[in-house]
Parts: sequence; C-alpha cells; structure tokens
Amino acid sequence: MSRKMMILGMFAAAALLAGCTAAPADLAAPCSVNCYAQTPVNLRTLSVSGEGRVSVTPDIAVMSLSVISRDAFINAAWDDNNTKTEAAIAAIRGQGVAEADVLSDFSLYQQERYDQFGQPTGEITYVVTHTLTVKVRDLAKIGDILGAAQAAGVNSVGGISFSLEDPAPAVSQARALAVADARARAEEVAKGLGVKVGKVLTVNEYGVTVPYAMDKGYAIGGGGGSSVPIQAGSWDVTMTVSVVFEIE
Repeated sequence: MSRKMMILGMFAAAALLAGCTAAPADLAAPCSVNCYAQTPVNLRTLSVSGEGRVSVTPDIAVMSLSVISRDAFINAAWDDNNTKTEAAIAAIRGQGVAEADVLSDFSLYQQERYDQFGQPTGEITYVVTHTLTVKVRDLAKIGDILGAAQAAGVNSVGGISFSLEDPAPAVSQARALAVADARARAEEVAKGLGVKVGKVLTVNEYGVTVPYAMDKGYAIGGGGGSSVPIQAGSWDVTMTVSVVFEIE
C-alpha cells in the first residue's frame, strides 16, 4: 500500500471517530461504526409513583376437609377411614361439586403411648388421615357442603380460603388505574413548578397484591350436619408503578 493511501485511510478513520463523539446537540444525527447514544447530562426528570386499586368479590373457595381415624388395630383404623371418606366424598359431590374439584391426600402413621415418666408403654395407636381439598365455585353452597361433610364423617377442617378464579381482569384494571394515577400526579407537580411533563423515560412495576381471606381451621365432632354460616366478604386488588418523566 502506498504512503498516500495510508494517510487517506488514517483521515477516514479519524472522521468516523469524530462522528461518534458528537456533542449532545447532534444526538439526532445518524451514527455509524459502533457509535453509542449519549444522554445529555442536563436532562431534567420528574419521578412519581401511582397506585391502582380495584375492589373485588372472591368467586371461588378452597376448603381442606379431613377424616381422621384412630385405632389400636391398623385394619380397623383403615377401614373406618375408608368408609367415612367415601361417604364424605359422596356428600360433597351431592352438593354439586365436580369430581375434578376434589383432591385427595392420604397418610398413615403410628403413635406410641408414653406413661407419666415419659417411658413407652408398648401401646400403639394407628392414625389414618384422608384430607380432601375441595374447590367450591358456588360460594352460596359453602355452608351446606361443610354441614354435609361433617354429617358424613369429616372431623377436621384445615381452613377455608377465598380467591379469584381469574384475577387477570382485575389486575389489568388496577394497572391502568396506577398508570393514570402516576400521570395525574406528575401533571399536578409540574403545574406547581411551572414546567411541563414530557415523554416517559422509565416505568417500574412493583407488582400486584391479590389478598385472600383465610378462615381458621377447627375440629368438628360427629352428628349435627347443619349449614355453617360463612361470609366471603370483599377486598382490594392493588398495583403500584413508578414512572420517570422528562421535564420539557
């Protein structure tokens, strides 16, 4: 390569590098050869947060119902539990609960009896527990389901939780309200400062809160079977966002 060509190449490279280190006023100009955008150091911003809140009523409930059987003979505890659980499932299904909404969990263990001095007596009690997790879609039937399950042999209720089958619509509405709230707050602050809100620079979403109500678990004895009064109530789905606006 001739000396003249080498000199021309050096000038071309220098010109390209000069284009990539343009002053902030030239940022709108096209850039090439691995040129990175630069942010003006005098950029003025306004950061605000916004909250969206939507009141909802739960449309599903999940109950944990158990049949617990105890006996000194494993076969007796097993058979008693099977009989009562089958009756409980039939009673629950009889209240309109679909088969797919009833889930079983089964356990068997033995308990040793100890005397007053903490020494084993040699007596063994076998404990069989069959827990049914029941999803209820008709909340008006919760009390009737509990009563029917108790009459059929369920003797322990682990709890009742309420939720939304599909929280997406409420979450979407809360998000839209949060964004609108952030914009309104920014406009209010800007008005007080005598400036104007410009374009959005960044948006951070802190997530959504979808609370649920949990009824305390309790043990229930045999007999009875009357409907249990249960209130689902209502609560709020909330969304919080943080938005950074440019000040014009």
